[in-house]
Amino acid sequence: MKQTTFKPVLFAACLSLVCATSAHAEIYKWVDANGKVHYSEKKDDAGKAKVEEVKVTTGEGKPSTAQSWQDQEIDFRKRQMEKQAKQAKEPVDKSKGPSPFVPGNQPETNESRCAMAKGILNGDLVHGNRIKIDANDKAIAQRDVSTYCR
Repeated sequence: MKQTTFKPVLFAACLSLVCATSAHAEIYKWVDANGKVHYSEKKDDAGKAKVEEVKVTTGEGKPSTAQSWQDQEIDFRKRQMEKQAKQAKEPVDKSKGPSPFVPGNQPETNESRCAMAKGILNGDLVHGNRIKIDANDKAIAQRDVSTYCR
């Protein structure tokens, strides 16, 4: 697995672990001897008071779908990574405009960095997701030309 796809996968896995533990939290309600209402995630905090489990719902009275939206988020991130991987492998159709720059397709050398910087400045390259080159990209490309093109 390439390092560019490893970090998002690791992030999604960690996110799913954190979300899975918090999604099943139970909330308890009780009234103390002074008539004050308390809420807690621990049943034991109530002591001898009568404890009632609170059902967590969305604003529409439906049971919470915390786990399902988290699963949807993970699935979305997986689809995005698959889409990016597919785009990186697709042959570039020159009729669609400048070719996308996809890092990691070749080892970086001073010559390749120089060629990439010149390609950005000439308008021959765009980002892999087809986002237009902005002033910051051009400034970095100018710096790279002076650094790597000799």
